[in-house]
Order: sequence, then C-alpha cells, then structure tokens
Amino acid sequence: MHSTKLALTELNHVVRLSDQDSGLHLSIARFNNSLLDSKRLHPDKFFRREPVVIVNTLNSQRVIRYAMGNAGKYSIKKSAIGLDYDAVDALGVRFKEICQLQARKATQWEVLVWFWNHKDLPTQLSIRLGVLGLMLGLIGFLSSLLPMLLS
Repeated sequence: MHSTKLALTELNHVVRLSDQDSGLHLSIARFNNSLLDSKRLHPDKFFRREPVVIVNTLNSQRVIRYAMGNAGKYSIKKSAIGLDYDAVDALGVRFKEICQLQARKATQWEVLVWFWNHKDLPTQLSIRLGVLGLMLGLIGFLSSLLPMLLS
C-alpha cells in the first residue's frame, strides 16, 4: 500500500533548461533518471509527468512543475534539478550556485491552488471557470433533490 507520508528529495544545484524545455506552457523540472520511475512501481520515486512541489528552504518560496527525466541532453546529477528561468526566479535561486531546495510529490489541493493563482491568465481563468461550473452543477443537483425530500 502507498504511504501517505510525502518523501522529500534534497537538491543543491540548478541546471538551466534550454528554451525548448522552458516556459509556463511546459512547466518542466528535469531530474536525474535515478529519481524517476516511468512504470509507477516505486512510490518513493517521482513518476514521469507527475506534479512536484519544489521549495527553497531558505525563503519558503515554491513552484510546481512536472517531473521529467534526463534524456542525456543535460548533465543533471542526483542532487541537481533542471529548471527554467521562471522557476529559478520564483524560487529566488541562481543557476550554477549552491542552493537548498526540496522536491516532493504535490498533493491535489496544492495543484488546484497553484493553478487557481497561475501566472498564465488563460490557465487561471479555465481553472476558475471549471470550479464555478462544478459549484453551479452541485447547486442545481441539490435544488432538484430538495422538492423530493420535502414532500
């Protein structure tokens, strides 16, 4: 059975991702392949394309990115992470300098809050409209049950 405790991975270097792997539309974090499990057999490892929270332990800044492996394009050691400029800026760290980052799997609530406040307006708007639609649907469903319950 999967543990509810979220395992932390300590990271101390940031590798700059290329322009092809960068941007809000991709939101990729590249890890050393030894930290990933593409077959989802080991719950203590990150799964490919799974949302992960990356936290700077010095200033508590955080970002959410999708975990990806390294196809040999970057030199990413086990204690390093590949991030784009936007993530590095949000975390308050610098490329090629020692830092104190932690990465762990994101909870569904963290992902919802992250996208609710997303920097990309269309992404933010779509999440907010989706939540509004869910609430209106629940209200409509409950109001249709109300006459049956009261009679």
